Amino acid sequence: MQPVEYSKFLKRWVEKFDPEQAWLGNAGATPPDQAQIHSSWQQLVELNTHDFDREARFLRNQTQAGLINRLLSGLDSFEDTVRVTTQMAESALDASLAHHRTILEQAFGVPSNPAFTILGMGKLGGRELNLSSDIDIFCIFAEDGETSGPRVRDHGDYFTRLTQQLAKSLDAQTVDGFVERVDQRLRPWGSAGQLAIPVVACEDYYEVHGREWERFALLKARPVAGDIELGDELLKSLKPFMYRKYLDFGVFESIRDLKSKIEAEVRRSGRDKNVKVGRGGIREIEFIVQAMQLLRGGQIPSLQVTGFLDALSTLMTETIISENDGMQLKDDYLWLRHVEHVIQAENDQQTQELPSDCGPLASVMGFESAVDFERKRNEVTDRVHEAFASFMRVEQSQDTTQVAIKDDVKERLDAFLDDPMCDRLEPIARSRLITLLDQLGPELSSYPLDVTERMLRFISTCTRRSVYLSLLSENPATRERMLDILNRSSWVTERLIEMPALLDELLTLDVSEALMSREAICQELSMRLQRVDPDDPERLTEVLVQFARGLAFRVAVFEVRGEIPLMQVSDQLTWIAEAVVSEVLHYAYREVENKHGQPVVIESDRDDALGLSVLGYGKLGGLEMSYGSDLDLVFVHGIDPDQMTDGDLAIEGGLFVNRVVRRVIALLETNTRFGRLYEIDTRLRPSGRSGLMVVGLDSLKKYLDESAWTWELQAFVRARPVAGDQFLNDRLAALRLDVLSKPREPTALLKDVVEMREKMRSHLGSTAGDSGFDLKHDRGGIVDIEFMVQYQVLAYAEMHPKLATYTDNIRQLDGLSESGCISTVDADALKSAYVHYRTLNHEAILAGREGRVEIAEIGNERQLVESLWAQWMSS
Repeated sequence: MQPVEYSKFLKRWVEKFDPEQAWLGNAGATPPDQAQIHSSWQQLVELNTHDFDREARFLRNQTQAGLINRLLSGLDSFEDTVRVTTQMAESALDASLAHHRTILEQAFGVPSNPAFTILGMGKLGGRELNLSSDIDIFCIFAEDGETSGPRVRDHGDYFTRLTQQLAKSLDAQTVDGFVERVDQRLRPWGSAGQLAIPVVACEDYYEVHGREWERFALLKARPVAGDIELGDELLKSLKPFMYRKYLDFGVFESIRDLKSKIEAEVRRSGRDKNVKVGRGGIREIEFIVQAMQLLRGGQIPSLQVTGFLDALSTLMTETIISENDGMQLKDDYLWLRHVEHVIQAENDQQTQELPSDCGPLASVMGFESAVDFERKRNEVTDRVHEAFASFMRVEQSQDTTQVAIKDDVKERLDAFLDDPMCDRLEPIARSRLITLLDQLGPELSSYPLDVTERMLRFISTCTRRSVYLSLLSENPATRERMLDILNRSSWVTERLIEMPALLDELLTLDVSEALMSREAICQELSMRLQRVDPDDPERLTEVLVQFARGLAFRVAVFEVRGEIPLMQVSDQLTWIAEAVVSEVLHYAYREVENKHGQPVVIESDRDDALGLSVLGYGKLGGLEMSYGSDLDLVFVHGIDPDQMTDGDLAIEGGLFVNRVVRRVIALLETNTRFGRLYEIDTRLRPSGRSGLMVVGLDSLKKYLDESAWTWELQAFVRARPVAGDQFLNDRLAALRLDVLSKPREPTALLKDVVEMREKMRSHLGSTAGDSGFDLKHDRGGIVDIEFMVQYQVLAYAEMHPKLATYTDNIRQLDGLSESGCISTVDADALKSAYVHYRTLNHEAILAGREGRVEIAEIGNERQLVESLWAQWMSS
């Protein structure tokens, strides 16, 4: 098969630029050397940006055509391919940096310290880029300072702009294609972090916050453009973080955790035949070598290299890996990488998935048939997986201690196995099921029969994905954790049944992983989204749902086990929601922006200004999210509604923000096979359902000053910006302080608050036929406390502006006490009651009950709240 017959990309390029294949047959038939590559890119630097972007894409596509043609013709070795792809990426980054630096210096002047480095990570750092790979980078600058003018900018702003512009010139998809897919999410704090950071902040991050997986990421880090010496000095300072002076056998556990998460993602996305992350794929070979680098690199400096083949060679030289094992790993690695390159050559796509029809792939690789290719692939992947499992000491299934099986448990298990559904299973799946049920018999006999019923309900949902049966069968510790959780919470059980992939969260239970910072949660989500095609919103929402439910499930598990307190549970659930809303907002914005161009943002000269923010109200705003809470959102913009966007399909700014907001809501409420993200309520926007879906900042201020009902001001007490444009968020926070601090007539305010509470109680509180106490809506419950606090804040924030600082009830009560508006005794009593109520409500949710309790459980708290209501809220 000829290269142009196999590669759609090559065929298109030849038809457009080289129909006689004159270039391919002459200059393009020999891989260019580094000097040629560098020189051809440097010739573009002085062009205007439009021409630079266009010519860069032409140059890249021509180089890519030569690479693909030589690869498929067998002219280039693996080393040739990865050298050219890596040097092209480095030269493109260097040229784009030089081009945009000149432009920014003309506008803002030269930084007081101009040292700036682009660090290459992953395969770029390892000098082993795929044929069609993204490039992982992050950017650093030497120190804080300012530019020399004419328009002075601090270094953070200047270098962030520089990073944005140089990446955009390479990454943006135009009619001419793209240059490099630029991914900057491996930087400190991921998507939540600055695009360009000073060296000292980078060092502080890894010293204080660096996580285990980031040690692996830094193994391949090296400066690839800009001030190389600055990058080398930074990486030298990070050596103690990466390489330990002692034998760090804990790295094995880290590798197992990382591999478990990758396998979980493979299962979730059905990527079983992925030559990179699938069973026995490239990633497993890389893990073996990287583990040994981290384990021994502190004692053997020659292992401190970025390239895979260099590291593997050193491991053999140092006899850490035998010559035979090392050479076999190398051969298998090169074969899998060649398969990867041929897959990507078909259409210049960043993929490692085997095609549904492997016939053309097999033919190009010299096999007689797809069957022969598959036989070879299975030989390689089986060998690799066996090596990985042996090397990493993967936990093996153990014989269960002989325990008598209860008759009722055995009866349920036998009946399940005899069910026609189980009879219809494929032989391998049925064999796995029988093995698992044999193991579960003694274990289930130690629990109430309800746990057996719950486990069988779970198993019935995943018999078609027998990999989960194997996972449980081969991991006794995971089974033990699961049975304990099923015994403790019906809510957790239902979540597992709805989404069996959550089982992956039980593989390792480390409470330190349940308490993540807001930044770490954003970083985790950023990493999950790193490999999602930006043109695949369906996959995006699936990954977001898996992320949100997975982390919420993890938090629930630790709450059920009594290992994290209520307030930290609410923080975690709130930050998860914030991270999701932020990612969805940016995705929807980019979608509309790509189609219609950028809108005109008022009062901002930042290129990255969205001019759009999200206010969270209610539980989201008050940092009191619970399991299944909906999101009360109000969207605010700072965009000129009458000015047209700058795209080819230009629209008015008002229409632009409306489309973004409707897309955000649609994505958040989209039903996926794993469920939906959140229920969205936007009725708290000005004028409610009859109002605009997104309101301008000035309009919001005018409404709150002149037209808002008292209950809307109460809601505003718990409002805060949760996503979007930081400049606009700061203005919204200032607006909230201003609105809440305005003088109010006490009698009218009290009357409005009491009347609204009575109206809510009559609609939502218990009726004569109800038993027990409704924790939220009954007299003396949660809402009474919230109304009292909101009344106090609105009544006294004029005299004590600090009362408006916080949005959560606990810190608002602290503020009321500190200001003398209420006594410390009353504040502490209300905080205690509030936390107790919410704890009981969480327990009810996790147990699958409504939020009702026996009055005896809350008698003292209820009387206290009713007493304080009578004192404070009576006219």
